[in-house]
Amino acid sequence: MVAQAAWPGPPILCLHEVTEMKGKPDALLLILGLGLVVLGQVYFLRLPQYVWDGVIFCALGALLWVAALRRAQERPTASPSRPAWYRRWLADAAAHPLRTALLGVGVLLVLWAGIGARRADPAADFSPYLRAWALGLLFYILALAPLHPARRTPRPVICGLRHAILRLAPLLLLLLAAFLIRAIALDTIPANFGGDEGTQALEALRLLGPPLGNPFATGWYSVPTLSFVVTGLWMKLFGATVAGARALFALAGTASVLATYLLARRLGGEWVGWGAAVLVAFGHYGLHFSRLASNQIADAFLGPLVLFLLLRGLEGDGRPLDLALAGVVLSLSWYAYFGARLMTVVVGLYLMGRALGGGGAFLARHGRGLVALAVGFALALWPLALYYIAHPADFLSRYNQVSIFASGWLAQEMSLTGKSATALLLQQFWKSISAFNVTPDPTFWYRPGIPLLDPVSGVFFILGLTVAFWRVRRPGGGVLLLWFWAFILLGWTLTENPPSSQRGVGVIPVVAILTAQGITETLQAVRRLAKDRSCFPFHVSLYALLLVLIAIINLRFYFQVYTPRRIYGNPTAEVADVLCDALEGRDEVPPVYFNGAPFMYWDFGAIAFRLRDVAGQDVSVEELPEIDLSGGALFVVLAEKMADLDFLRETFPNGVETPFYSEADGRLLFILYEIQPNRSGGSG
Repeated sequence: MVAQAAWPGPPILCLHEVTEMKGKPDALLLILGLGLVVLGQVYFLRLPQYVWDGVIFCALGALLWVAALRRAQERPTASPSRPAWYRRWLADAAAHPLRTALLGVGVLLVLWAGIGARRADPAADFSPYLRAWALGLLFYILALAPLHPARRTPRPVICGLRHAILRLAPLLLLLLAAFLIRAIALDTIPANFGGDEGTQALEALRLLGPPLGNPFATGWYSVPTLSFVVTGLWMKLFGATVAGARALFALAGTASVLATYLLARRLGGEWVGWGAAVLVAFGHYGLHFSRLASNQIADAFLGPLVLFLLLRGLEGDGRPLDLALAGVVLSLSWYAYFGARLMTVVVGLYLMGRALGGGGAFLARHGRGLVALAVGFALALWPLALYYIAHPADFLSRYNQVSIFASGWLAQEMSLTGKSATALLLQQFWKSISAFNVTPDPTFWYRPGIPLLDPVSGVFFILGLTVAFWRVRRPGGGVLLLWFWAFILLGWTLTENPPSSQRGVGVIPVVAILTAQGITETLQAVRRLAKDRSCFPFHVSLYALLLVLIAIINLRFYFQVYTPRRIYGNPTAEVADVLCDALEGRDEVPPVYFNGAPFMYWDFGAIAFRLRDVAGQDVSVEELPEIDLSGGALFVVLAEKMADLDFLRETFPNGVETPFYSEADGRLLFILYEIQPNRSGGSG
């Protein structure tokens, strides 16, 4: 094997660290495979009527591409065995009584918090139970933290810190960039403040009290209330505004970049780590959900963080602390959006596969850590589990609403279309698996009008998914496929209206990792084909330019193409946003009478949150209530209700009409018909 040259360049871009290669691929196969996948992508975007031709081109190209890499295979190394875990655990408990005490107190605090919250009056203050639960989890983690001997001289610490800062500087710059593109102009991008955003923000304010509401129950759409409590606490710091409600999730979206980098680097090396991080940081799909006041983006943060801690905890002889943290984080995903719960399935199947493949040696080596994981998961979930035991309908409510089986969708579609269940399931599967290259999101949660990946990323995603199948037996290889297919099948295929973007946010990191693997493997192959193998700076530049190109494509689409359309949240969200902008700018707002039923109501979430201090109600000209005009009145007449405007003109003459139009397409949204105050105290 020819020794690789020691190329200059930053340590984060050491291409040879990704994998050890035994030979070079066939140039013709590589070029032909890549060309066919690109051709398939062109068919997806430009010739949708021939979509199956595109599928054939992509499949054939991916097979030729992976065949060109067959000589570049890794050889997994065997892991050493270790003695029985329970003996060491008992010895540690006896040798460290403080740890044992922390563990015992932590467990008792969590148990008390769950039981106390379950028995408390709904109107009681739940802050003691929340504090006890959080403190108990902290004690549990501290009880498993390793002990390190104190250093006698600070010099190694200072040197190590300086080296860490230099190494982390590029990552910190990337995270700063990811945060800025998520946090700037949060109150206006996306232009509409969605109804569901407003409802969740109101729920957060309501739970925050005082007194603090129950954080271990369920609220809007049966979503656990802890995420709303955290949102409310954040708004206490940054204001109960549109930007304040969205700020927490901009931070969570930035954290998903870091979590993805850590996991991807562990699975594929620095190149894959950086590629995946950049794709998550600038991808339009994740960027959009990072700018919403809704908790779906937590799925993209908790998923990779759980797997990073899990894989780190299973290294060598095992790290119980990392596995305990993995259990706690995995349990916290149950308090976020429902999609994050699929990670429990992924982790369970992965551990089952490792146990079956490793036999007794795996359990003997990692038994202590697996118990720590299970205990951490159980402790963090304990209060919510008690609530679900008492309210089993809430546990299955969302499943019953969106499952194609429980909701009756499958039976209804079979009756309406005459198609078989198999045909409908295949149709659902195609919509799900093609979400990144062909099928756009059909919901108003996003509705970009394009697939969830840009065209360049779409090509390398196909290649990365192919190589993941090829290397499924390697350490850590199967977990990516488990993760991806769990979301594709359980999150989309078996639910209504795939690919609904709000249910697929948890798949963003794994798609980014697979795409980064496709890019990295392709550049590896190009390097092995080159006669001059010392041209590392060229390959670094090519890699960087490709990532920059992808970032520019995504940023341009989201900010210059998608945002001006004002599609997000459906047309009612634009009406609410324009109305709130108009009324929030006033010093005083008279009582509002909203004439919009059945198209829209005054309690629409965005209006209810942004105009929560404004007096308003729904009205109909057929049953117009007695209206006190002493302070004036402001009628909101939707465009769909323009026929009612003549009645208002006759009933309340001399009113001032102000029309409001859509900035996107110029259509009339509504008219404000304002009656000036009648100081004599008259009424209409």
